[in-house]
Amino acid sequence: CSLGSLTRVAEMALNKGWGWPYAAFCAVSISLCIVIDILQYSSVLSFLPQSLKDEGYQSHEISAVIGSYYWAGFLGGTCITSWQIRKVIAVEAEPLKWSHLKGHIVSLIVGLMCGAIALTIEGLWPAMHIHVVMRFVQGFLGAFLFFFAFFLSIELFQAKSLQQRIAITMSTMALHCAEVLGPFFGASIFIRFGQRAVFLTLAGMSLIGQFMLVIVYTTLPKDVEQHDITPTSEVFSPVPETAVVTIWPGQSSSETTPLLPPSQQKKQRVRAARRRWGELKKMLGTPMLWRSVLVVAPAAMVKAALENILPLFADHKLKYDEYEVGLCFTLMAVSFLTTSLIIGVVWDYLDDMGQNWFVTLSMVFLGCISSILLLAYMYGGDCNLLIDDLFDATPDCAPYKHSVRFFYLCLVLFGIASAGCFTPAGYLIAEYVDSLNNPAVKDAANGIWNTLWEVGGCFGIALSGIPQARNWVQEQVLMTSIGMVIIICAFTFFWVSILATDDEEATLGCCMTDKKRARERNGSVPESPMAGDLTPNLSGPDSD
Repeated sequence: CSLGSLTRVAEMALNKGWGWPYAAFCAVSISLCIVIDILQYSSVLSFLPQSLKDEGYQSHEISAVIGSYYWAGFLGGTCITSWQIRKVIAVEAEPLKWSHLKGHIVSLIVGLMCGAIALTIEGLWPAMHIHVVMRFVQGFLGAFLFFFAFFLSIELFQAKSLQQRIAITMSTMALHCAEVLGPFFGASIFIRFGQRAVFLTLAGMSLIGQFMLVIVYTTLPKDVEQHDITPTSEVFSPVPETAVVTIWPGQSSSETTPLLPPSQQKKQRVRAARRRWGELKKMLGTPMLWRSVLVVAPAAMVKAALENILPLFADHKLKYDEYEVGLCFTLMAVSFLTTSLIIGVVWDYLDDMGQNWFVTLSMVFLGCISSILLLAYMYGGDCNLLIDDLFDATPDCAPYKHSVRFFYLCLVLFGIASAGCFTPAGYLIAEYVDSLNNPAVKDAANGIWNTLWEVGGCFGIALSGIPQARNWVQEQVLMTSIGMVIIICAFTFFWVSILATDDEEATLGCCMTDKKRARERNGSVPESPMAGDLTPNLSGPDSD
């Protein structure tokens, strides 16, 4: 926070004070994009692998069809994050405008449109190579859908407002519930109407989402009417140390400085480049970003691993059919939904330390439940000793009622613990994105967070392929190992959160010191809209 050649520049905030009906419509429109994105992956899991197996394809070919979506999503997330980081380095900072948010909405509409075309092609021509190519396209587009949708759930609403918290909660719930309930959704349509109807139904849902987003796009304000009367944030601008320059909305930085000789222009370009690199380094080094990553990436890893292991475990160990496997996922989804809603209500009542403790304990709880989940079926059944399965990992366990109930209870607790991690992770990244002023840095931070979420999920899927399909001991060892990793990440999160709090307080104190020095340098003058608390009196000279 040194003064150097930098000075404070006031930026006028967008007026995001929506009425509740409009805010609810926007939140539902954004959440629907995420639902459609995830359903493209999950709704086919109940029938597509079996259909391809019946057609004579090998397991590695079926894995290529199913896994292409997830890995393409990771590739898409890497591409968009790299592009946003490049914008931080190469593009001058500018105030956030409605045109920036509208551009994200257009990207969602285009992504949904291309996804609907891919779904239609996959439904009309369900050949092996068509599935691979179209699902790769859907996964790649899905990364963009989730990036822009989650960014809008943060930036389309007032910072730290109840509307913003509800929008983030709905986005998180939409992702996880669509992922868990998708197989039920696809199976119900497949049983009644066949495979083609599933893809065409998803394409129809995409058209509905596009229509809702068009309404949001057309009802947002234009840039000429975008600004609230109260400035709420500040950015740095490379101007001479003795000058105080105001950059108003729609005004470029070049309009605020006179023409300079080439040598001075070169120096200013060098200063601007160094400032942009410094902004990127500051973003990559801030604890506020990495603490949210420490929550979401390990949680995504254990969730993805369980989603792949649980159907196999329930099949060869509990002899569950498709309905009972779906019931297991439904229990996790319902508990996740309920817990997310409760967290959304009580989150604001917790102070910073209370929030840190809540997330830390939720991660520890998730690690413990992950470690004992597969053991739960043994309680009350024939296989009461772990040593039995160490010598013979394949015997069946009779599904006694006591054992089944305890197993279902652990599934519910897993959903509760997952919500305790994923939902606050969205709030934490939203808090950091709201604290930034440069839209390019906002996009880059959101992209890094989304991509590392994908990385955690990809690791979970890759790790779930290590155990043999019918070896319960290997599956249990894997889930226990992942649970231990989450517990380690929990205590790391708590330590990083303390650093983030100290960093935030230091930055706030430094900013107040800079304001005081600037006022002393310019003389003792009354507070103005560009200094002090940045609250102008617009009621007139005679108003009280």
